[in-house]
Amino acid sequence: MANNKTDSSSIAGQIAASRQLERLGHYLLYDLLIFLFSSVSWCIAAEANYVNFFDIDLERSINFDFDIFTANATADNFWKALETGVYSFGEYSVKCGAFAQVLICAVSILGLIQVVVWLVTFLPEYFRAKKMLSPLNKIAVTATELTAAAHNSQYNFDDIESAIGSIDPMDSDIHISTGNRDLKRIEKAINDLLDRMREAYKSQSRFVSDASHELRTPIAVIKGYADMLDRWGKSDEKILDEGITAIKNESENMNKLVEQLLFLARGDNGRQPVNMSEFSLSDMIREVHTEAEMIDPDHTYNLDIKDEISVFADISMMKQTARILCDNAKKYTPAGNTITLRVMNGENGEKCFEVQDTGIGIDEKDIPLIFDRFFRSDPARTRETGGTGLGLSIAKWIVDRHGGHFEAISYKDIGTRITVCLPNTPVSAENNNPAKQTV
Repeated sequence: MANNKTDSSSIAGQIAASRQLERLGHYLLYDLLIFLFSSVSWCIAAEANYVNFFDIDLERSINFDFDIFTANATADNFWKALETGVYSFGEYSVKCGAFAQVLICAVSILGLIQVVVWLVTFLPEYFRAKKMLSPLNKIAVTATELTAAAHNSQYNFDDIESAIGSIDPMDSDIHISTGNRDLKRIEKAINDLLDRMREAYKSQSRFVSDASHELRTPIAVIKGYADMLDRWGKSDEKILDEGITAIKNESENMNKLVEQLLFLARGDNGRQPVNMSEFSLSDMIREVHTEAEMIDPDHTYNLDIKDEISVFADISMMKQTARILCDNAKKYTPAGNTITLRVMNGENGEKCFEVQDTGIGIDEKDIPLIFDRFFRSDPARTRETGGTGLGLSIAKWIVDRHGGHFEAISYKDIGTRITVCLPNTPVSAENNNPAKQTV
């Protein structure tokens, strides 16, 4: 037993060290990006005072007189050398010494803070890893005790040991069966565990595969346009405009996807904050309706509010849910058609709002799957409209967190109606964490 504990501690230390090294790498990358972004932004702002537009063909350089520092390597001389900085572009020159000093100070302070955080978080990371490994350690200890007990009693566990050793953990059709009635409950527990492990593995693999695929497409587009600009775009203004527009659009799509993935990851880990308060659901839907009319002139938006209804929920998350439903309705409803936003009391005293469109509809077999991550009823059509397949997953996480549920009705080529129903009794966000529920 002592050896098992030592091994567990050693593995926990390796896991903690690995995570801390990964975190250190992220810190260094963030610092580099902050330094580069700040420097480029300052240079662009400086040029804006002298030229009307950004000219990519201008010769640019930044010069510091580091002879001061090399002659006598002291901290004072280093700062004096920084103070001599000059940024030159074309026929203009601007002093950048003060900015360089401020930037170095800021990045240094940030680096010190990161080092302190990095050191402070090592022990919690170690104990977290050790806690994660403790069930495995208990299993190993218990197995050892059972084996020892088996040698001293009439029971024999060779049958189940042989059965476990012969199975393929990834083959969903294979389960443990020894035919021994005394081991039946152990077999069922192990088979249930295998099924959950297989399902979790498939879900994780599918999610990673889909996320990789979604990120691969905009990266490939950005790389393609960057290569084109490098070859021809410098002298062709039309190609330059096309490339810049495409890169901006793909960057925005990728940023949206990453933000959605981070939201779901924080939600799964129980780290997504939920700020509950009482507010007017009717007023919130009116705001969403006004926004939709303003940003989408191609559709007619109707508002149907019969009663003034208030709910106890996170208003920003509820508004995000309504926007997601409106965005989906807009994407799959032909221009000129009608989209209706409605607020009403449910049959069981629930507080409800819904978005109804007159669009292309959803296949009946696909309706139970629309809230799955990256699910696409029509992949080609989804790519065409710029969807990521995560909007309704985020909406479901939000509604689940509030103890509510969805009601979805759809008919092909007629339209779709999705209703959000929230409980009349306030639900504590801490006691309704989907990360702790079985879905």
